[in-house]
Amino acid sequence: MKIHDASHISALDRRSSETSPKQSPSGFQQVFDTMFEQATKGKPAPPVAIPSSALPPLTVNTIEPLHSTSGVQAMEQFIDSLDDYQKRLEDPQYNLRDLQPALERLDKEHRHLSHWAEKTPDDNPLKHIINEGLVTATLEISRFRSGVYC
Repeated sequence: MKIHDASHISALDRRSSETSPKQSPSGFQQVFDTMFEQATKGKPAPPVAIPSSALPPLTVNTIEPLHSTSGVQAMEQFIDSLDDYQKRLEDPQYNLRDLQPALERLDKEHRHLSHWAEKTPDDNPLKHIINEGLVTATLEISRFRSGVYC
């Protein structure tokens, strides 16, 4: 294999790059430039940064707002969602795709009940029931997501 001196090629590249900016735009570039000038004529330049007044305030709970229910109502809603999930799981007409909404509802109620479990004092008799329900739901959610039911 013979290696040639490539210095004459790089000299051609430099000459073509030096002459290309001096060429007048043609075709599409001319049309684009004129349309752009007409569209932006008299309009101020867009701001570089978004003003802080346009941003929404930050919140800690960005997933979803908590319902204003009591602990007993939260437990009832949780049990209803767990019961719905169980019925769909045992019904052979439902496939995994059909179970997904029931699982999402169970997960939502699980998070909501977890909030109430943190607020419930340890001497409250409902605390033990809440914790058992949370453990059951945690196991079911993890089983579904890990593919046990596939």
